[in-house]
Amino acid sequence: MDSEPPSKRLKMMGSKGFINESEFIRIITDTLYSLGFDQIGKLLEDESGIPLHSTVAKQFLEQVKNREWDNSIATLRGIELQNEKAVIFLLLEHKFFELASILISASGEDKESVNSGSKVVETLQNLFPPATFIPEKRLEYLIEKALDYELFLCECHNIPNCDLSLSSDHHCGIHKIPSETVQTLKKHTDEVWFLEFSHDGKYLASSSKDKSAIIWEIDAQGKFSEKHKLVGHEKPVVMVLWSPDDKQVATCGENEVIRSWDVESGEFIQLYERNGVGTVSCGWFHDGSGIIAGMTDRSICLWNLDGTELVHEQGPREQKLSDVAMTTDGKWLVSVDRVHVISLFNRETRAVRLITEEDMITSFSLSKNNKHLLINLITQKIHVWNIEGQPYKCFEYNGHKRSRFIIRSCFGGYEDSFIASGSEDSQVYIWIIRRAQKEPFSVLRGHSGAVNCVSWNPINLHMLASASDDGTIRIWGLDTKLK
Repeated sequence: MDSEPPSKRLKMMGSKGFINESEFIRIITDTLYSLGFDQIGKLLEDESGIPLHSTVAKQFLEQVKNREWDNSIATLRGIELQNEKAVIFLLLEHKFFELASILISASGEDKESVNSGSKVVETLQNLFPPATFIPEKRLEYLIEKALDYELFLCECHNIPNCDLSLSSDHHCGIHKIPSETVQTLKKHTDEVWFLEFSHDGKYLASSSKDKSAIIWEIDAQGKFSEKHKLVGHEKPVVMVLWSPDDKQVATCGENEVIRSWDVESGEFIQLYERNGVGTVSCGWFHDGSGIIAGMTDRSICLWNLDGTELVHEQGPREQKLSDVAMTTDGKWLVSVDRVHVISLFNRETRAVRLITEEDMITSFSLSKNNKHLLINLITQKIHVWNIEGQPYKCFEYNGHKRSRFIIRSCFGGYEDSFIASGSEDSQVYIWIIRRAQKEPFSVLRGHSGAVNCVSWNPINLHMLASASDDGTIRIWGLDTKLK
């Protein structure tokens, strides 16, 4: 019976002697062939004396590729298999389909309806032991597995996957987390209450007690400049949010109205209001087709883009809504239901899931993948809830300060692996989710007033922005001294 291809010598490799040299060479040979370097692969087989496949296995592969089904079954008898019947069944199945195709086709064999011999080989290889056929793309699998393990060990990981290198061991360290002020923006004339990066990471929008919002543009060097100042509200602007396509922003006036604006021109587009009722918070439909608002009468209001109000079946909340949001698939509408309860309303089934917290909820934010909810509590705690299926609390964090104001937090960094939060002590706090430690990993100092809101650039993982009562916005980047 056929076994592992013979080699000139049995030798183990590596510092610990774990690697079988014959298997190692065969894996490299297989990789060369899969990359199209057939001549080099053949040369390696000849020079090493270690063939990729034994004579019998090679004969079997050729017969299958040439659709010699009966001959391949006969050759199969010389190869050691645990499940020979399954292989024979697949070979006979392909033989049957090929014959059926010939009979059905009026012009001979219908090649489009029958798998090629090469496709059959790919299917069959998974049924053979690795000693006979190297599993497909084995070297890629081993390298990816090694990289995955390095990422698992790198608790500060915060670089794109494309920046990983095979030429050195991977370790990010604290120098890959924003920690140094790289620019201070001072165009607002009063407290800055809210800010958010656009989905493409090219812009930043901020809103202020000075009744305005500003769209900031980022140049190729990462420097910010004012693109448009949005003026029109009669009261402070509590938040400014980007439409899913980044072509518009919506601004929410405090106990007032919602306005939408064109990002490119800075022009006012549409007003959203309900007579006699002011707005508290706002959000966008998942597809940008409408606006959501939390109202001063504790209700949720929905509008089409043209300002037409839509019917919404949820009744009034028990407290004034601090935040409303819709998941990016449009399925769930998230809002504060009662003092310590968040409601997840299914827009398709009208079912409701509830998240019950231990204390009063002051704000929340969704992760980009809709899997987690970040909740700020009046007791200076931040909780992370998993909202896939039945919600449950995953993590708890503390260390920041909050006594009087609404302080907002956000997910950010590589695959939302970090949490950043403002604080009334003028500092920005950062936690690493995977550490599962309640205390902050890093504290950023520079503001001279309460930090109300933070936003992590979704594209540039090394850029964080913070909005403060000191009237400024700080852009945080990497500390060059730590490189």
